[in-house]
Amino acid sequence: MTAGPRAAAALLLTAVTVAACSSGPSGPRLKVTGAYVPRPASPDVAAAYFTVTDSGDTGDELTGVTADVSAEAMMHQSTGQMMRMVDRVPVPAHGRLTFAPGGYHVMLEHPVRTLREGDHVRLTLRFRRSPSITVEAPVEPMGHRPEAAR
Repeated sequence: MTAGPRAAAALLLTAVTVAACSSGPSGPRLKVTGAYVPRPASPDVAAAYFTVTDSGDTGDELTGVTADVSAEAMMHQSTGQMMRMVDRVPVPAHGRLTFAPGGYHVMLEHPVRTLREGDHVRLTLRFRRSPSITVEAPVEPMGHRPEAAR
């Protein structure tokens, strides 16, 4: 192949690749980061925190969480001195949903084992539109606050 046809082939390949990458709006594209569980003060309840980021053009909703250490994992929202259970939490398109102390969190009721620093808790997050995402959340020291949540 001479330089002219090679250049034309490369240009055509580039055009096809660009067309495939810019194929209109996308749905939610979720990623879960920063998951952790502070070592609980009580053996009866623990909390889980994480961030869900949506880089897609469509929002989604977190509809539930399960944990391998508890039959009861409930989503809550704290506002001031009040805490209420929530059934779903929106994940905005091109945005993030943060579960952090003082805001949204997952309560893990009656863990089946004692949670110690260095252990891991497997969390599975369920969404309205997107497939479930499972993450390993390390058990961190009591009072742990990641830099991003400060």
